[in-house]
Amino acid sequence: MAKAILAVDIGGTSIKFAKWTDNQLTQLGSERTPDNLAAFYQLLVQKKDQLAAQMQVVGVAISSPGAVNKKSGVIEGMSAVPYLHGFPIEPELKKRLALPVSIENDANCAGLAESLMGAGRDADTMISLVIGSGVGGAVIIDHHIWHGAHLFGGEFGYMVMNPEAGATLSNLASPVNQARLFSQKIGRDVSGKEMFELAEKGDSLAQKYVDRIVTALAQAAYNLQNSLDVDKIVLGGAVSANPHLLPLIDAKIDMMQQKVDAPGLHPSIVVGKYRNQANQMGAVLDFCQSRSLAINEIK
Repeated sequence: MAKAILAVDIGGTSIKFAKWTDNQLTQLGSERTPDNLAAFYQLLVQKKDQLAAQMQVVGVAISSPGAVNKKSGVIEGMSAVPYLHGFPIEPELKKRLALPVSIENDANCAGLAESLMGAGRDADTMISLVIGSGVGGAVIIDHHIWHGAHLFGGEFGYMVMNPEAGATLSNLASPVNQARLFSQKIGRDVSGKEMFELAEKGDSLAQKYVDRIVTALAQAAYNLQNSLDVDKIVLGGAVSANPHLLPLIDAKIDMMQQKVDAPGLHPSIVVGKYRNQANQMGAVLDFCQSRSLAINEIK
């Protein structure tokens, strides 16, 4: 019987499922995120049993919000799925699923996917910036996640960009947040994608909000590059698919460098490969890496 890893990506509104087998990630659909822990357990057992009826499931790889303590199996911090936090959930899942289980932070999973098999594959050191409703990220050193002393490695969204205004990188660089502010100005709801399209067509107000995103990302990328001196910075999230974003960020960094006395290093910024599959791909890689398994052995 063919072998597979069940990949689980937990989000605030939905949970995505996929299987990794024979060097391929195949989507198995998504379900609404349960509103309580018992229903969550039931859903994962159900999905595991469905896959086990077809293949030999060798483990469950989970991408989760929150700060995952790999030693204790506790998901620390807080998220939109509060029942996941504050107790040893990993050993509990192992018991209920009767399988090996790995859990890693979602942004760390995305970074690991890009480092091992994506846009950062040739980089020994890498930062990922995942841009969505906020800004997440990861620090990857020698193709392993650097969690930091307090599990806060890569939490770039908390970087203070404007202390007087109380603005963080997540506030300023999130297309979701800036599109909400833009929508309030024009009196109708506009998505981040639509706001970028309006800016490209010459809408001056849309350009103002897009420039706010670009400036924040350029400032963060420049400062991170000159703090950590990594080989690459990889952009993820839906907005990274916009072909105009990267040239705008590079041009903004050039402008910033001209204004400061110390020129510093211009970061090498690239767009991620995996986008909406990055979390699941990284979860599978984390499962294999933590068990010294070669990912191509699962077939």
